[in-house]
Amino acid sequence: MGLLSSVNITFFRVGFLAFLAFACLKDVNIILSNASFLMFTKAMNLPALVMPSYSAQLGLFAVVFSLMALQDFIPLLERNTTYFESIVSLRLFFFFAITAYGYCVSGNLFLHNNAVVIYGACEIWINFLIFTALRDEKNERFKVANRVVLEDEPEVLEPLTEQEGAELDARAEELGSSSDEE
Repeated sequence: MGLLSSVNITFFRVGFLAFLAFACLKDVNIILSNASFLMFTKAMNLPALVMPSYSAQLGLFAVVFSLMALQDFIPLLERNTTYFESIVSLRLFFFFAITAYGYCVSGNLFLHNNAVVIYGACEIWINFLIFTALRDEKNERFKVANRVVLEDEPEVLEPLTEQEGAELDARAEELGSSSDEE
């Protein structure tokens, strides 16, 4: 199992969401005033979101991020790959649509801000990594399940004599003619 397995990347996503929930409860400005975050804001020409440290909405965001982390953590403990194979592509599409809409439509300031676009880009990146890892693991499982086991040494076949070849041809003709009669 490689470093970028679907399990490891999903654990990273759970940790990422848990950190966001903690930051919402502790002080959201540790994220919003981060130098890298502000650099992306300027580079993408987005308005910067300014929030007080003790806003009432931050508690709700902390609960939402915690539930999203828990939503991935429980199936991860059960090794439920079917769940992840079905939900990750839907999640990837949803975050791509929201992020593209938030970035392109500058009139809607609810979605056109640095927090929504950068969070959406992080989710797209993480879910794309999970998606590709799941696809590779599914291909590996298919190869293992459908491989043909060969003997150690292939069987050496002796060439047929003319008489044996003629006998096989006669049998094939008999079988062909009997199946035509039915």
